[in-house]
Amino acid sequence: MPSYTGSNLNGEQFSSFVQHLSQQKNSRFGDKIRVEGVSNAEEAYFNLFSAEDDPTQNSERHGDTPYDEYEANRRKVVPVTWEKATMIDKKDARRMTIDPMNPVVQAHAMSFARKKDKVIYAAMIGASLQGKEGATSISFADDSISINGDGTVTTKGTAAVNGTEVPMTLSKMLTMMTIFNEEDVDPDIAKYWAVSPNDIKHMLNMTEIASIDYNTVKAIQRGKVEDFMGFMFFWWNYLNLDAVDETSNRTVAWAKDGMIYATIADMTTTVDILPTKKNSTGVYSEYDIGAVRMEGAKVHECLNLITQTLTASATR
Repeated sequence: MPSYTGSNLNGEQFSSFVQHLSQQKNSRFGDKIRVEGVSNAEEAYFNLFSAEDDPTQNSERHGDTPYDEYEANRRKVVPVTWEKATMIDKKDARRMTIDPMNPVVQAHAMSFARKKDKVIYAAMIGASLQGKEGATSISFADDSISINGDGTVTTKGTAAVNGTEVPMTLSKMLTMMTIFNEEDVDPDIAKYWAVSPNDIKHMLNMTEIASIDYNTVKAIQRGKVEDFMGFMFFWWNYLNLDAVDETSNRTVAWAKDGMIYATIADMTTTVDILPTKKNSTGVYSEYDIGAVRMEGAKVHECLNLITQTLTASATR
């Protein structure tokens, strides 16, 4: 009887689909701030006008017109070119079951999306350049009021500190809302708050957020907090830690027009054959990215404890 040889005919099938590893794929800040284009310039300036004094009553006939002076300022942003290049060896491409070109281009786009957010976030909590020539630097502490780790509020000129820090609490959210209101930020301007995944966990443990008695849709069912107390929340894994002992995340809340994202052009990607590299394929991407905090009254930080442990304070 002949021996079984059917296994010699067995084949192998390889998928033509490529799945990228877990990563942030799209910008989370880009559609939440004011976007401006910069044309044929290395620097861009954006003007600010202060609020006018109250009108005066006209109680005279043929009196003098009560002219006053307006107060104007400007802030500067300098878009910086970021670049990324990947080489695909010709021999590797010939031996692969898929074309690596498209996955590489997609990976570039995701990388730049993350860089875009990091540049915007750095501008939120960094120094801003202001004045006629943009030569005066104003620090975040001098420009904005913040919430300390224990929930107390800073004064301008004083940076936020840990103290006896706690995670995100309802009290901190109420305090942040009050800061915006006392700064007279228009309530119709969209407001956002970038927090950590741990903050979302503590928020979902709050009765005021998770209970249908307070919200028409239970946030706990969706596993996320999108809109609460005037803020649209989203989590982001690249928040800075405090500079003292790195036990708190520097979360940031802002009004949409409190930040400007400026770019000369959208991200561009070119694919070329490189004769000097044995005709390997070069994928090259570049993007001009810049951002500036326009007004400290519209950008505030809150230090939140990074611990994963739910505490009683998280529900108050």
